[in-house]
Order: sequence, then C-alpha cells, then structure tokens
Amino acid sequence: MTKAKIEADRILTNFLRNNLSDINSLRSGQYIFPDFPRVKDLGNTSFPRIGITIIDESSDSLGIYDDNQWETITFQIDIITKKGQKYDVTTTDEALGTMSSTVNSNRFTFIAVPNTVTNIKHAGSSYSTVTKKDTISDFSTPANMGSGTVEWAFSTGDLNFNSVDVTSHDGEAITSTSVITLEGKKACQYLARKVISAIRTGWRTDTTLNGLLYPVKVSNIPIPFDEDLGIFRQTVEYQFRAFNAGEGL
Repeated sequence: MTKAKIEADRILTNFLRNNLSDINSLRSGQYIFPDFPRVKDLGNTSFPRIGITIIDESSDSLGIYDDNQWETITFQIDIITKKGQKYDVTTTDEALGTMSSTVNSNRFTFIAVPNTVTNIKHAGSSYSTVTKKDTISDFSTPANMGSGTVEWAFSTGDLNFNSVDVTSHDGEAITSTSVITLEGKKACQYLARKVISAIRTGWRTDTTLNGLLYPVKVSNIPIPFDEDLGIFRQTVEYQFRAFNAGEGL
C-alpha cells in the first residue's frame, strides 16, 4: 500500500533517481523530474533528461461497502538527448558467463555492444590480447600464447576463444571491462533499457517505489528526431497498480 501522501509521479521519480546512474559525468545535480523534460532553455551539458508524467488514472472500488480504491496509473517516461553530445560509459568486470566446451558455438555476448574493450578475464586473470573484428564472419582461430587471444565482434558483441583456452579455463568465470560511447538515439535506447530494467528488477524490493505495484510495460517508442530543437526522444509507457493513489491508506 502507499506509505506517503505524495503523487505517484513523484514516487516513480524518486525510485528512478535511486536506481539510475547519470551517463553525463560532467554535471552534478538531478536530471530526472516529475514533469515533461525542459528542452528549449537548457545548454548542451544539461542533457540527457528524463521526465515522468501521469497520463491516465482510473480505479475500482475494493468492495460494495468499501470506499478504498484499487488504482490503475499510467505513466509516460520521456528520455531526451541532445544531438552531438557523446557520453562514455565504462562497465567494469561485467559477468559474461562461465567457460564451457560449447562457448564458441553458443557464444558469450556483451549486454551492450561496446566501442572499446579494456580487458577480458578468466577467473580474474586477463587474456594477453583482445582483438576487435567487424563481424562474426571475420573470426579466425585466435592464437594461444600464454594467456591467449580473444576476438570480439563489433557488430554483435560476440566473443571467440582459442580452443586451448576453452579447455584449460573450463568452469572459470569470464568477465570484461569495456567502454560504450552513447550519442543521440543510441543514448535514448540505452537509458530506456535502464529504466525498464530498474522497474522490472526493483519494484518488489525497493522501498522508494512506495506502493506502486505490478508494473506492466505498455510501450517503448522512439520518437522521430526533432530538427528544430536538435533532440532525440524515446518514450516508455508503464502501468502500475496502487491503493488510494496520492492519499495513503
């Protein structure tokens, strides 16, 4: 049930502030607000921005003689980035999986395809060489020299190991540190996925969500580029259930 008499858009704002990291490392302060995102009067370094708006609210009575309401609240989450603004996001020691005999046929893949790979490790020890390939079809037979060579495909994020390493490192955890460069549409897509992941994994346990229950993703839509304002926009729509929204019980 709701634990505070605050509006639901403020509750969702607090939750996302608690769970999302700012990809713009050059600023301080908040960038997630319970409103449509400001655009016209902000400089380039103020982006990206996320706005949360309630677009619909309906309810059913909990019973014939019960005045409490079981609410359905629909949110629009707008993610806005500015043309020409780039953000480098480092993912440290991302868990890619456990080495097994089928690793090169059922390949390890980065969650988000990086622009550069700093290292790939087995059980915490780095492979000596990491080689970038354009596509999987460009994969070769990586050399095995000491700690071996690993290839990765820029188009898909798949990895390719030397057969000797596959055998000798069987059962070991494979991790990687990498950097992804985000700009425009790609930055919107990335942040939309972070919003969706935060709601999916955190709504049951994160107390900042304060009684918004049973989230349903309605849509995740990229909006055409705005030439006049130079912005990219992606809109994620969610429905939540709640008791007596904005009032508490």
